[in-house]
Amino acid sequence: AGRLYRVRRSAEERCLNFVWIVLQETNKGKIKKGNMQAMRWVLVVFALLAATAVGSLAQSDALPFLFVSKSVSDDYVVVGSSVEFTVTVHNYGQSPAMNVTITDLLVDGTTRTKRVDILSFGESAVLKYTVTPKDLGNYAVGVAEVTYSLQQGRPATQTAYSNIIREGNAYFLGESYDDESFRGVVSVVTRDRYDRLHKRYAREIVAYSLLCVIPALFPFFVYRAEQSQVDLLIRRSKLAK
Repeated sequence: AGRLYRVRRSAEERCLNFVWIVLQETNKGKIKKGNMQAMRWVLVVFALLAATAVGSLAQSDALPFLFVSKSVSDDYVVVGSSVEFTVTVHNYGQSPAMNVTITDLLVDGTTRTKRVDILSFGESAVLKYTVTPKDLGNYAVGVAEVTYSLQQGRPATQTAYSNIIREGNAYFLGESYDDESFRGVVSVVTRDRYDRLHKRYAREIVAYSLLCVIPALFPFFVYRAEQSQVDLLIRRSKLAK
């Protein structure tokens, strides 16, 4: 049972077909006609299921697939200064997206919009704009919305959304720490606070550089000191002779 047999079937003497079949049950190795018919139906059903699966995958791959990303030029901005936002839409699908509209709603109720008639496979559309926060604190930033249609002339019924800015920084820092304080916001600070933040990074870079350079050069200085001692001993031995 379950063995693989090679069978020669001759419906007529002038027609010989060689096929491979797997029998689940046999009678002392003899191939039954019912087993062959059952295996034939199994192969037909399997072929139909495979064709259906391939067709559904091909149909899904043929649709446009839009990936929307949103970024900010700086997580911190000085009050009264400008900060730039960038919304990028990339089509990873196999068919173009029609009537693409990128919309970003600002906290003051105004919108920034860009329209593209056709966004083909591998193409990108970019919306850039600047904002000047006037108040200290957190400047709230929402997600960008992209609407598009699957066919030209049809209404834009498909929707895609961007990420939330600074989402990667929203990790757990402790029970007493508000990890939502910077998620989806731009921190508006004073000039003094902004300078301290950037100077702190400069000091850390210098400190880490010194900490790395000193251990790296220490073996070299030890080697040079020992080499000087060896050279001194060689010179003394030559003078003694």
